[in-house]
Amino acid sequence: MGYIYISLSAFFFCLMTVFVKIAGQELETVQIVFTRGIITLLFTLVIIKSKKVYLWGENHKILILRGIIGTIALFFVYESIQRFPLPEATVIQYLYPIFTALLASFFISEHVGNQLYFAIILGFVGIYTILGFPFINPESSPNTINLIIAIIGAFLTGFAYVLVRMASNMKESPYVIMFYFPLFTVPLSFPFAYDLWIFPSINNWVVLFLIGVCTQLGQTFLTFGYKLLPASKAAPTSYIQIPFSALAGAVIFYENISYNFILGSIVIFFAIFLIIKNRKQSEHSFLD
Repeated sequence: MGYIYISLSAFFFCLMTVFVKIAGQELETVQIVFTRGIITLLFTLVIIKSKKVYLWGENHKILILRGIIGTIALFFVYESIQRFPLPEATVIQYLYPIFTALLASFFISEHVGNQLYFAIILGFVGIYTILGFPFINPESSPNTINLIIAIIGAFLTGFAYVLVRMASNMKESPYVIMFYFPLFTVPLSFPFAYDLWIFPSINNWVVLFLIGVCTQLGQTFLTFGYKLLPASKAAPTSYIQIPFSALAGAVIFYENISYNFILGSIVIFFAIFLIIKNRKQSEHSFLD
């Protein structure tokens, strides 16, 4: 059942990226971030009230930082979805486990070895391949700003996950951790959204609502999946979002799936596999 939950999570997160790309054809990214924040804040408040969990938590500094970093990461991720074909944006975003492992070694002293550094190099080789070997092949060189935006999004996502892990280690409720994300997304994005606000059409309101719903469903199924499966099994299963995104990009946005994309994705999958294997070995050695 856990694998079904993780697969459903990947499916709804894929749908979220589709709706983000559709909304971004007429609306500014920060407006999408703000609206998603409102919807997820309301959903999370309802869940917390039903679970009768203390709203504000105990470790405020970590929770606040998680909310701020998560909000900035969300903007960069959503912006990269507008600037890259959907499969490429998704694959670059999935560099975040590599950044999570690297940052965790600094902030919470998780084991790091040569295998991790090799995985990091492999991850960037995979991105280089997906982008069509830029600089060697000038015709495929991506816009540098677009690439920086996408990588920053993946890096900050990894940072946010480390903060989530830190808060969890401090026994914070997962619902409180979830709550602090939109709690800061809404006020931080509001001034920019207000300044750039484009009044959505009825269709765009529907799409914005679906972004929030798909996000909430994806997060809910992910939570249940991680309850039933160890992280070493749940994490690789979530990468099914990449073929979902490739299919959605081809069918909905008529984006081509190149051989470079397939080869680069395989390289990144292998890099993530090394991260997971390294983590499992660390856990076993600790238990021994």
